Amino acid sequence: MAGAIAYPVRSPQWVLTYQGTNITADISPMVTGITYTDRLADAAGEAEIELEDRDGRWQGPWYPQQGDRLNLMIGYQGEPLLPCGDFQVDDLELTGPPDVFRLRCLAAYITPAMRTPNSIAYENQTLMQIAEAIAGKYGLAAVSTANPINVSFARVTQNQESDLQFLERLARCHNYEFTIRGQQLIFYARAALEARAPVFTVTRSGVLGFRFRSRTHRIYRSAQASYQQPADKRLVTRTVIAEPSPPTGDMIKLAVRCENGQQALLKAQSALHGANMVQATAWLQTPGSAIFSAGNNVAVNGFGKHDGIYLIQTARHQLTRACGYTSEIDARRVN
Repeated sequence: MAGAIAYPVRSPQWVLTYQGTNITADISPMVTGITYTDRLADAAGEAEIELEDRDGRWQGPWYPQQGDRLNLMIGYQGEPLLPCGDFQVDDLELTGPPDVFRLRCLAAYITPAMRTPNSIAYENQTLMQIAEAIAGKYGLAAVSTANPINVSFARVTQNQESDLQFLERLARCHNYEFTIRGQQLIFYARAALEARAPVFTVTRSGVLGFRFRSRTHRIYRSAQASYQQPADKRLVTRTVIAEPSPPTGDMIKLAVRCENGQQALLKAQSALHGANMVQATAWLQTPGSAIFSAGNNVAVNGFGKHDGIYLIQTARHQLTRACGYTSEIDARRVN
């Protein structure tokens, strides 16, 4: 047709390396779906490969071994691919009919040793010094956001907790997000993350699906932390007020072990922030894009009262025969 403009069609691409061998071409006809999940905190990244298995190959000679390593990259042909990272085979599933085989894989850098319970006491150390000590056990580099409040402890005890659980608890109590990515053990100060500039603007015309939610249940106006001073047994309290003030008058009350007022204040701030940060959330589905990564901020425009800045908590990247490459994000509003 005269005057028609031809636009290039982006072709999804993925590369899968298994035990050091690129098997992309060998298994492409069998793959029906690939999913990569990237999380900001509490859990490592995951990958899932779904394959047709009509000839029983994956049930027999190609049956994977749990613990095998693979590396995944996804994106579009002719463009830089998203490096999803290294994974270990964890969960194998066969369903049917028709026969479908699924490999579910966990991030390879989360080792069994990190998940083993330990008991140890840390004395006269800061939060980051503790993180650095644990990072050093696994050959990781400890990384923190700029100018965090680096609280110090006379003594803090890890009691039959894995190193992952212990660090997650410390982060949660002091308003940090904790994760491990590649060779880095990272503590993100929540306030620093929320202050970052958005990397992308999501518009109504650019989404395949959306869902916005606002809530008042378990959203609080204030938080109060109380502790007893060891020296004179005096009860000390620290109170923080939410800004902007939510429509509820509820207060979080904490009875916590603290060594000083700074620790009590931080625990009150963290509890209030942790509860209220899910007051407004969004789920967005878009054409696939590597820019959607957990920890990035995106601007949302074209949705009325829901417009604003959102912090990505979870990003899922999916490649399927039916839909091509799509991305889904779960995010919380920060501005």
